[in-house]
Amino acid sequence: MNSKEHVAYLRGLVDFMPKEEKETKIYSAIVEALNAFAIDLEEQSKRIEQQREDYETLEEDLNDLQDSLFDLQEELESDADDYDESYEDFNSESDDDVDIDIGSASIAESYISASCPACSYSFYYKHEDGKDKENLVCPRCGEEFGRTI
Repeated sequence: MNSKEHVAYLRGLVDFMPKEEKETKIYSAIVEALNAFAIDLEEQSKRIEQQREDYETLEEDLNDLQDSLFDLQEELESDADDYDESYEDFNSESDDDVDIDIGSASIAESYISASCPACSYSFYYKHEDGKDKENLVCPRCGEEFGRTI
């Protein structure tokens, strides 16, 4: 029986039992009811303790997740800053001459900016003498169009 049933039994004894038999049965019923309350209380305490432990574990996991997200956000912002700086460095150089340093040799190559009339994709191509009449092919959509220098 659970504690509620023990209390109901005790109430029945008090209300309907003859006075001569009441004392002994009532005391034993009270002891059984208190015992049931003690067992219920112990079970509730165990459940509460387990919930506390689960809460602490979840809190630690959440804090770890927040720290990871914060670190990732800082890393992404740092990468974005690095990208912006490299983009500014690239744009500060001349669009026509890109110097490639291989060991001690320096090779100056000429690149020209082009924009596809079909998809508006901008890209660079290497300018080569004698090939001015050949058409360009857009790397994004594959559209062929004429060179303009």
